[in-house]
Amino acid sequence: MTIKKQNPLKLRLIYMTETISILVPENIADITLDQYVKFEALRAREDTLTEQGMIERVISLFTGIKKQDVKKLVHKDYEGLMAQIIAACEQEVGFENRFMLDGVEYGFIPNLDEITTAEYVDLSTIGMQLEDMHKIMAILFRRITEEDSFGNYEILPYSHNKENDEVMRACPMNIVNGALVFFWSLSRELKEAIQKSTKALEERNKPQAILKNGVGT
Repeated sequence: MTIKKQNPLKLRLIYMTETISILVPENIADITLDQYVKFEALRAREDTLTEQGMIERVISLFTGIKKQDVKKLVHKDYEGLMAQIIAACEQEVGFENRFMLDGVEYGFIPNLDEITTAEYVDLSTIGMQLEDMHKIMAILFRRITEEDSFGNYEILPYSHNKENDEVMRACPMNIVNGALVFFWSLSRELKEAIQKSTKALEERNKPQAILKNGVGT
């Protein structure tokens, strides 16, 4: 089997009389959250797999080539595919507050200062486990319902829905990484601000010490 390159993303596998077109991730935006979760699960099993077995599974995961067909690749293409996949996974990204998925536009919570109790509780309860990241994304991003001429938008009110969770498994990883870095950085700042405000309030409300002569400090 040989690979004929059509463009940076699309390759053609030519095997006997059959030609198969596949997409190879060029950058992290071409990788879905579901693929990345499965990739990390493979990495966790690295000690139980041979190097060959690991590479075959990774290439199959990100390209859709059947595992048995990965072995038929020309060696230089085999190595090139693996290098491109790893480079895509390690790409750094910035925060993007909206994205398209299957023809639907999703927006990040417009104002985190006004996050609802339900959103806050669910975010806190779910935590940061990678296998639950699709649930986090379903809270942070929801379908845009309105938008003004300045680009300000409204999103659907929050209501936990397993169907929305599943949709977010297909979320591009550039959106996931950018949103999480932004959200947790901002959350840390908000937490520190709340702690400072609470401490200041406690100091103001702290009873003054009374000296023996009855004069306050």
